[in-house]
Amino acid sequence: MTFDKERNEYVEQSAEVVQALAAHRKRHQDIQHADQNVIQEARKVVALVAAFDATWEKQFELAEDVSESDDATLKRFTNEDAETWFWRMNMAQECVQEAIVDQCARVNSAQFKYKELQSDHKACVELKLARDLAGKRYDEIKKQADKPKRGRPAKAK
Repeated sequence: MTFDKERNEYVEQSAEVVQALAAHRKRHQDIQHADQNVIQEARKVVALVAAFDATWEKQFELAEDVSESDDATLKRFTNEDAETWFWRMNMAQECVQEAIVDQCARVNSAQFKYKELQSDHKACVELKLARDLAGKRYDEIKKQADKPKRGRPAKAK
């Protein structure tokens, strides 16, 4: 079968193919945005893990007995003694840990949406059906045009 440029132009310009092609392109754009969303949500996990590590390191940096001068410095800058400061750092660490778990759930949700969009081929099928329908309509029109008019001999090909 050879390529029929006229038929292809008719098919691609038919209203249902134009509409199906727009839906098909939107599907691919939605898939691309969903993929980017997965990456953005995953990067937030990386940032939260860095925050967790920072609180962990700070807590253990001062884990040994705090000298009186360090305790005075803490009291001067934070208005809290070393024990209260360690308690707050521990609470911050637990909050960041909970945020990491919540963010991982968001990544999982974004990944599920991405896979769901990727596996839905409805727009592809509709585009193929629209092209097939327009092609059949073109073939019918062409067949009608090739029929001899009443009283005239058939066209010689």
